[in-house]
Amino acid sequence: MDDFKESDALWELLGRARRAKASPYFARKALSAIREEKQPRFSVAALLRWVIPAAACAALLIGWSAYQHEQQDTFNAYFDSAADLQSLIASEDVSLWLEERPL
Repeated sequence: MDDFKESDALWELLGRARRAKASPYFARKALSAIREEKQPRFSVAALLRWVIPAAACAALLIGWSAYQHEQQDTFNAYFDSAADLQSLIASEDVSLWLEERPL
């Protein structure tokens, strides 16, 4: 399976094409032209390159803060209910000691 045969129609067409010759300083002139092009100072791509990660970080920070606040509220509710139970148990214990028992 030789894909590169000399008798292929593409090679015949390329053989008949006129050859282009580059000037001796073609690369230097091309690079000089590229350097001379002024780059825009403001572009949407440059703006999005910084805005999207900053917005993502801000969203994560706000979400984490809201989650922590919710967790803190849940913890406080559990703690308050446990404290109420503890005070209820303590008051029951005290009342048992204060009751007068017949001897």
